[in-house]
Amino acid sequence: MSRIDVPPRPSSSAYWSPPAVPPLLAAVSDGRQPPQSAGRGFRVLHALLSLGADQEHQLADIARAAGLQPSHASKLLKAAALERLVEHGTRRGTYRITRDAAPLTTNPAGTAAATAPVRRVVEDLQQETGLAVAWHEPHFRLGLGLHLTLVDLACPHPELRTAAAQQDDDPRTTAAGRAALAYVPAELAVNADDRPLVLPAATRDTIRSSRIALRRCPGICTLATPVLRGPHLVAVLSLTGADPLFHEPLRAQEFAVLLRRAASRAAGPCRRDPAPAPARRVA
Repeated sequence: MSRIDVPPRPSSSAYWSPPAVPPLLAAVSDGRQPPQSAGRGFRVLHALLSLGADQEHQLADIARAAGLQPSHASKLLKAAALERLVEHGTRRGTYRITRDAAPLTTNPAGTAAATAPVRRVVEDLQQETGLAVAWHEPHFRLGLGLHLTLVDLACPHPELRTAAAQQDDDPRTTAAGRAALAYVPAELAVNADDRPLVLPAATRDTIRSSRIALRRCPGICTLATPVLRGPHLVAVLSLTGADPLFHEPLRAQEFAVLLRRAASRAAGPCRRDPAPAPARRVA
């Protein structure tokens, strides 16, 4: 096995067309918040990020930054707290981004350095399967939206590395992106224009029930699975190989089992402590 440098982000390819997306956000936070309030719900998260994701902030300041009445902002913050995206601060009337949601907001776009446990998971799975293995972590950034950071990639076949990296602009067009979208809170599943990134309900439910997302393009197949800590997504682990390898049901099932098993092992030792996020200004 040879370790390779992370490839540059390719442009969207013609044969990776996104699936049909419902015109409305079908469900936000398991139905606790009505679809018409999704945009406003995102505004309070946006406000917390702009005020400083590593600090707690007064309700009045959050409401002012979000352009909402304090009473309305309070209701939206309580809904976000039910989803464990925000929590009460140490001072009365303050809120902050939760520790579990913080990794979505702290890393800039690009590639992060892999920790030793992550590298070990990737290398072990690559040796078990002989396929290309990638580890992605979900992050959110103002002006960029939800994106997957490629942290580590082990690829024995150079011709597969671009497909294995899955660095498409639209996460709905990749297996890793679909696996992430099935678990990321809807308030953070938006693109650079703050438009929702929604999977068809049947696709989302299939991924959640099997813990496998699949994406085929000519000659190549990718399987991806979420790395979860409790209900929270911390990473996505994926396998990529020549499509004929996945045509035999027993072999495809074996790949899926090995992938899920590796993700389960990784859920404990590969945790990253989020670095403090710099305060951001709203233009």
